[in-house]
Amino acid sequence: MQKATVVIQMDELWGKLLEKIKSYNLGNLEEEVVLNIHQAQEYHSALENTTSLTSPLILFYYMVSLVRIIFICKKKLPFKEVLHGLTTRKEGTSVTVKAHGTFPIIHSIISKTKIKPGTKFCLEELVNMIPWITEIEDPPLPPISTSYLLCFLLSMLSRYEPVVWDKIRKEFSIELFLRETSSYFLEEVIKVL
Repeated sequence: MQKATVVIQMDELWGKLLEKIKSYNLGNLEEEVVLNIHQAQEYHSALENTTSLTSPLILFYYMVSLVRIIFICKKKLPFKEVLHGLTTRKEGTSVTVKAHGTFPIIHSIISKTKIKPGTKFCLEELVNMIPWITEIEDPPLPPISTSYLLCFLLSMLSRYEPVVWDKIRKEFSIELFLRETSSYFLEEVIKVL
């Protein structure tokens, strides 16, 4: 019964997203937005068939598809950026913001606060800033930014450091983030639009 409720909730959210997008009158950019929605939906479906061993990578690209939609709607331009705008170090449990790339572009669109290039965020700090995990009242970053940073870090660990990732996913009980973020992230995207 719970899976059916989640499917209905996601269907409602996809519908709300489409309604918001229609209000932008995107013209020839509409095709790019629709394709990003389809990608996000396929990534979301794929999440149901993965475990936490690999799901961070799929969840991250789900987020990428959704933030592209924010950019296209807000800037009325095609999304051309190919850099993530973030980096991690081998066996590192922190993520560093770069000067250029998707993250700094999207963060500047959705937030009044700036993040200086070179700013590092550690895993525990990011987990504690996710509102649907810690119920933080006044997070220092918008939930989209925090989730994107955390998921980028988790995807890098999952992909390149499976032993470190296995330890982290057990220690930090990251399962809740991986399970709940797809719907909460979509809700946040809808709010921003």
